[in-house]
Amino acid sequence: MRNEPRRQALWGAISGLVLLITSCVAPPPSPTPFSAPTPTLPPPTPTATPWTGPLMVTLTIWLPEEMSPYGEEAGADLLARRLADFGVAHPDLQVQAIVKKSYGRGGLLDFLRTASIAAPSVLPDLVVLDEADLRVAAQDGLLQPLDGLIPPDLEADLFPFAIGLGRVDETPFGLPLAAELQHLAYSPAALSTPPVSWNDVLSAGLPLFFPAAGRNGIADDFTFIQYLGAGGRLVDGEGNPMLEEGPLTAVLDFYAQATAAGVISPLLALSMGSAEECWARFQEEGGLTVVDSRYFWTEGEKVAEPGPIPTRDGRPVALAEGWVLALVTTSPERQQRAMALAAWLLDPGWYGTWTQSTGYLPVTRGGLAGWAVSAERREVLGAVLAGAREPLPQPLRDRVGPLLQTALEAVLRGRQSPAEAAARAVQSLR
Repeated sequence: MRNEPRRQALWGAISGLVLLITSCVAPPPSPTPFSAPTPTLPPPTPTATPWTGPLMVTLTIWLPEEMSPYGEEAGADLLARRLADFGVAHPDLQVQAIVKKSYGRGGLLDFLRTASIAAPSVLPDLVVLDEADLRVAAQDGLLQPLDGLIPPDLEADLFPFAIGLGRVDETPFGLPLAAELQHLAYSPAALSTPPVSWNDVLSAGLPLFFPAAGRNGIADDFTFIQYLGAGGRLVDGEGNPMLEEGPLTAVLDFYAQATAAGVISPLLALSMGSAEECWARFQEEGGLTVVDSRYFWTEGEKVAEPGPIPTRDGRPVALAEGWVLALVTTSPERQQRAMALAAWLLDPGWYGTWTQSTGYLPVTRGGLAGWAVSAERREVLGAVLAGAREPLPQPLRDRVGPLLQTALEAVLRGRQSPAEAAARAVQSLR
């Protein structure tokens, strides 16, 4: 009976433990009414608002350094404003003008060739090239023909020579933008009107300066012009180089007569190889001189008057060269827009002012009408431009030019008569 108290204590501990466990069990939850979950809707898909404004398109034009709209050169600010105004007139278009070297490595033609192979995406829509590089670029397949893209009224306004500037093998590849050529300058104190014929020059008795020395053994444009003005042909029916003895004899005889009359100083003439040298001499002595048109209309017009280069019968003849707008893009839509920009740049209301400010001659009659000059000067320029021809192909100049230069020197130095020198030149070509 000694274990009775221990047994009672044990049962008391067990009862307490049971009570503790039952007090920690949570009562069952009270039932709640069932309700279906509210579905979660996805956020509404945003609806794009249609854009009713214009989609901006950037037209790119490559320009030579001479026509940079960013510098301080004459006409730069006019061109910059004109390009900006194109965007105002066409809210869906803007113009990016990129200026590059005119020639050589890193120049316009070089970049066209390189980019067409390595990075076609950077090619421009329009490029301004000189007429010689235009021919090369077109033959290389870098340019697009302009058949049906030149506005008819603009094409009709071009001077005849300008149409030829933009053609390659009779296909239009460019729209001429600006021209340069040689014409005459004379002293207004000595003459009231320009001499237009050989007889006028001989009668006036004033000194005549022209680059009789030529360049690299090739006759200057002045002598080519005299030959063409005398009716001479430089190519035959098959396109081969030629010289005609009669017209060449007439030119050389004029040189001989002018020498005898003191109008041409042989030694002085043969020492001058450029129009710039002739102009410098003219400033010292006055008289008559050949002058580059761009130089005259930016520097010389204040001290001299312009005239056509005198020819045998007084019919104006000139050899023009110039800058031409060419189409690069192959996209028909971009071509239409690029040609709209080209026409914008040739609009007479602006174009005449711009060409006069730069000294370039206009290629359209409407552009000439926009020049702020006297009626007499406009008439002279109109005659010169109407009689101008496109430049001679370099291979033809290289073939015929040395023969003309040799004949000219023989006559001015008194070594041969005009007839002898002409006959020898014709025979040498044959």
